[in-house]
Amino acid sequence: MPHSDFAKLYDPANGLTCHFVPVDNTTRDLVESVRDMFIASMNDYGYEGYSREIDSMFHLRSTYVYITEATKIVMTGRVTPRPPGTIVPFEMGVRESGGHYSLDEGEPVVDINTYTYVRGYYGRAMPLLTAGFGYCSKSFNARRAYCLYDVENETIERAYVSIGFACSQRFPELIHFPTFYKRKGDRLEPARWQVMEWDYETIERQARAAVERYELVEDA
Repeated sequence: MPHSDFAKLYDPANGLTCHFVPVDNTTRDLVESVRDMFIASMNDYGYEGYSREIDSMFHLRSTYVYITEATKIVMTGRVTPRPPGTIVPFEMGVRESGGHYSLDEGEPVVDINTYTYVRGYYGRAMPLLTAGFGYCSKSFNARRAYCLYDVENETIERAYVSIGFACSQRFPELIHFPTFYKRKGDRLEPARWQVMEWDYETIERQARAAVERYELVEDA
């Protein structure tokens, strides 16, 4: 299935295209190739314990938002809405107190996840991916968007801050996932994650940037 079937935004200045691919039976091979890029990136950075089975409760209701140059995927992401009766990933995390965070069931939110990129493309591709995140989040009528970063990874923290994410005041305590670890020398330790968020105004601003800065591919 060609990427062009899912093109949504085009950046003529850089020759990059942003695609939105919902997960269903017809897109399985394509979205798995995007997810595989993220899994490989996690392995490269020393994380262990990723479970496709656990992740699939989010994967199967997600839209993959990714950037290509011609046919080459250069940056990836995923937007996961939270319909009633479902959760977003950080609600599975455990606080040091042993408790879990919980959103009100009716809150219209999305999770933004699986962000990775090919070396050398960050500067050109991240603005387009950010606009894609905003446009996609607004399409789900989200009032907030959440993401997580490993608190030991200052580079990722700076990347998220640069596109408008802020540490959540509502969910300030770090969380970890009992089955997910990071290699540190010859041992494994739980990776600890900070919850970050976009508020409604930020989602609106990024969605506007999508149509003001880039060309909307109407047939997507």
